[in-house]
Amino acid sequence: MKTIVTCQGGVRLEDRPEPSVKEHPKRVLVKVNYSSISPGTELGLLANPAIPDGFALGYSAAGTVLEIGSAVEGLRPGDFVACYGGPYVYHAEVLSVPEMLCAKLSGSESMPTASFVGLGSVAVHSTRRLARQFGETVWVAGLGVLGLLIAQLGDRANYRVFATDMKDERLQLASECGIGDAHRADDPLLAERIAAYTEGHGFDSIALCAHASSPQLIESCMQHLAFRGTFALIGNVPIQFSRDLFFAKEADFVIARGGGPGRYDRQYEEEGLDYPKSYVRWTEGRNMQEFVRNVESGRLAIRPMMTHEFALADAVEAYEVLKREASSALGVLIRYDS
Repeated sequence: MKTIVTCQGGVRLEDRPEPSVKEHPKRVLVKVNYSSISPGTELGLLANPAIPDGFALGYSAAGTVLEIGSAVEGLRPGDFVACYGGPYVYHAEVLSVPEMLCAKLSGSESMPTASFVGLGSVAVHSTRRLARQFGETVWVAGLGVLGLLIAQLGDRANYRVFATDMKDERLQLASECGIGDAHRADDPLLAERIAAYTEGHGFDSIALCAHASSPQLIESCMQHLAFRGTFALIGNVPIQFSRDLFFAKEADFVIARGGGPGRYDRQYEEEGLDYPKSYVRWTEGRNMQEFVRNVESGRLAIRPMMTHEFALADAVEAYEVLKREASSALGVLIRYDS
């Protein structure tokens, strides 16, 4: 089967043996129809000299179940699923995926948008980490795919969402996705706009979704957090900040670990040992299902964020295009033609 792997700072298509579920009773074999590229993560891996050639890229896809392991209960051959999570999910024609990391789709028509389930479940978990209630204020700083999804989820939960980015086209996308208060991050009147929006109290929560090489971004955002507010670091920013500022705010600082409880837990993911819902209401798998539900019901706008689509055969060219257009690439799809 064809698999997209790293090769000297770029990618190549490599032929690899198809996986099997014979020795994995809790896995399903999935024929991939679409997989989504996370431009920031994957271009970062290509630029990292520590990543060896032959590393399989990707972690989010949608496809059709071909075969199920002997202990799989909730899926059958022919079902359509969205699946998430390395090392099981990557850009390849066929995948062997734990049942816990598959969310069943109602039909094949939602595959392109549901293939964003990786970023989608991270966005769902991140929104939960904000710990907000109906009517409270949230600032989403940075409108990549994750930021746009978190802004939408917050808006649908009836948070009062304020969003910023440095790119006008992303502010326009936020507007198309229903976010009415979106402003340039370098607006000279930003502090005044924030004061007016929050009635001088600051935001109840801040979701920092931007990427930066300097920790200064955390502190500059923290200036606008309300007393006892929650600061969620979603983007890739060095963690260093003033204790005095956090002390004065009595702030909670949180990070979202992937798609939710269960991520990186082998017993949960590989062995299928679910956390009881009465104790852990929203696991990684249930967050995936909730993302799919919102996509299929039309509550989340995914298609406006889909900026590029490439056939698998064009993978090498696709990543070169993404390198050239990194500032404009958002939702990027790989299509697996029959």
